[in-house]
Amino acid sequence: MTTSPPDDPSVVIDPPLEPGEVAFLASFTTAAGVRRVWPGQPGRRCPWRPTPDGRRLLLEAAVVEDDADVVASWLRFLSREFLAPSSAASLDTALNEGLRGGHRLQGAVLVGDHVIRAELNRVTQEQVPPPERDAQVLELKDRRAEGQSTER
Repeated sequence: MTTSPPDDPSVVIDPPLEPGEVAFLASFTTAAGVRRVWPGQPGRRCPWRPTPDGRRLLLEAAVVEDDADVVASWLRFLSREFLAPSSAASLDTALNEGLRGGHRLQGAVLVGDHVIRAELNRVTQEQVPPPERDAQVLELKDRRAEGQSTER
């Protein structure tokens, strides 16, 4: 699985959301009007916004502020409670709200120095190791610099 490019930080929803499901999930992120509050939600404002066609969840960079824990927690919450309810109570609540469940999330996004992956609704988070320095290239640069300073 590849990580979404920075200009399209999103995960795929399959099957796509219906219009009512899009509106329901969008109500957790909307800045206009009153945001929906749900028991157990990970924070005040959801960093994930469904696309109008219901095929993706987009990560809103302005909401994230490089907090990978919040991003991963919200994605788990949306999956577990609404997109693919994981308990009988969650399923009953979702159905009462007109949500059909049965959606699968797939994709990965980079948040700060963490990759958040969704594979068949399993959300994981891992830190990306810093790039290793190429010792040979640095050594060559150092030798060139030494050679220039001794030749003068």
